[in-house]
Amino acid sequence: MTVTIKDVLRLPSMRGAVLLTDSAGLAKPVTAVSVLEYSDPTPMQKDLSNKIKYLGDELVLTAFASVANDVAAQCANVRQMAHYGDTGMILFYVGLLMPKVDPQLIETANAVGYVLIMMPPKDKSLAYSSVISDIMQEVFLDRINNPVFAIDMLKRVTKLPDTLHSVDTILRMLSDRLHCSIALLDRDYQLLQSAAWPAERQEDWDRFAAAEQQHQPITDDRIIDWETVSDTKQWGMIRLLLLIDGRRMNVYTRSQIIEAIQIALDLWGHEAGPVNKVALLAAVMEDEPIRMRHLGEYYHLDLSQIHHMWLIPNFQGLERHAHQTKLAALSEKYAPIAICERYNGMLYIVPIGDLDPITWEKWGNALAAQCHDWQAAVPVRCQDVTTPALVREAVQLTQEAASDAAVIFYRQPVLTLGNLRLAKTAREKLSAGEQNINAYLNRWLSLFNQREQTELLQTLTTYLLDTHQNAAATAAFLYVHPNTVKYRLNKLAGRFGFPVGQMPDSWALYELCGVLRLAYYAKQ
Repeated sequence: MTVTIKDVLRLPSMRGAVLLTDSAGLAKPVTAVSVLEYSDPTPMQKDLSNKIKYLGDELVLTAFASVANDVAAQCANVRQMAHYGDTGMILFYVGLLMPKVDPQLIETANAVGYVLIMMPPKDKSLAYSSVISDIMQEVFLDRINNPVFAIDMLKRVTKLPDTLHSVDTILRMLSDRLHCSIALLDRDYQLLQSAAWPAERQEDWDRFAAAEQQHQPITDDRIIDWETVSDTKQWGMIRLLLLIDGRRMNVYTRSQIIEAIQIALDLWGHEAGPVNKVALLAAVMEDEPIRMRHLGEYYHLDLSQIHHMWLIPNFQGLERHAHQTKLAALSEKYAPIAICERYNGMLYIVPIGDLDPITWEKWGNALAAQCHDWQAAVPVRCQDVTTPALVREAVQLTQEAASDAAVIFYRQPVLTLGNLRLAKTAREKLSAGEQNINAYLNRWLSLFNQREQTELLQTLTTYLLDTHQNAAATAAFLYVHPNTVKYRLNKLAGRFGFPVGQMPDSWALYELCGVLRLAYYAKQ
């Protein structure tokens, strides 16, 4: 149930008031009261109005003092208030400040579905405060006596102008009704929409998100309550944060909040923030083929054309949204992008179709340079991930081995899945126990005397891990002549029994170099 114009006209402070517009207005809801003082529709008024977060269903009290004789200006105000979803207007001091209510004003109000109420004319005893107090007490008692508000609130939104049919409007209504700050974040704690209480309050939402992610306490005078809104067709899991003044909300009130937001997301979720395809990533990662197909159709994406992707691990920090936007714009220079979204702490950049090797290299260098500037993780190039299962394998491998691969291939601007597989194998060998790792290393180190070990193994790791088997580049890194590198490689070939780099024999040498790099890094 909601307070209506009919209820308002029965209040003691409204005795003698007259409804000037159509009787259909008697059923219109009232949830708040405001006072109109800047009634001259100037550019300043327009600027102020644009900055106000209107909740809709407000009753405006005014005497039109500054435009008492300007009917055109009065009509302009009525049209503007109706546009913002206000219910109607109560006119004070008619015959004192405002000479009369012009029929044109009533016609304008009826045309836009706006309510006009006139307080008793020429009554100097009228006070705004009495009316405000009576109406807000009625609204308060209604909220206490009628705790079921989700469906009623959504019905109210549908009666507002189309421009106010949004998740943002619902959040502001909930915030106003419950006197709490409220925010929606995606599953990766990225802010989607918010409404602060009071409205002018500036909330540091990232501070609360970071504390929740890290399971750390946070100092705040309010009660901090995290909830989850069910998956929607577009956003995937939504996190709901409530910052509540006073006592903790009961379970029923929280369920009403969740219900209202859930329905609003289903109706208007496409406007809840920038275009977001996290739900599609969630469907892929959670192995939900039917949902995946539906979301592909929803976004007009042919998933069969997606063969490759970039992953940037540990894509964290307060600037992550700005960084994501920048990387999306950068990537569009090299390929049409199907997805550029953050999911479970990792950024996914997914192009459509195949690219030539030169484009891959240029794109990778550009991503790497940007990540280096931000001190972010090294990008991982995942090629030929043509099925959801292969995508999941690539993501799991990245989660397990990207940090070790960045150590082993520290001179590489980007990493590949092959780099990660080598890093995983090297880590497994190092984790096999001291006895096993000593036996493994001794098997190889016994091929060299003490004097040879340093220069030969350094040449081997640089040649295989850093330069793609380029003798000249290896010489440059080691500050020696290219002929020296060739001499050492021939010497190594003699010890191993096959040329360095010859596959598949050299895979064992790659494993050795990976183990040596990780072991050296651990000692540092």
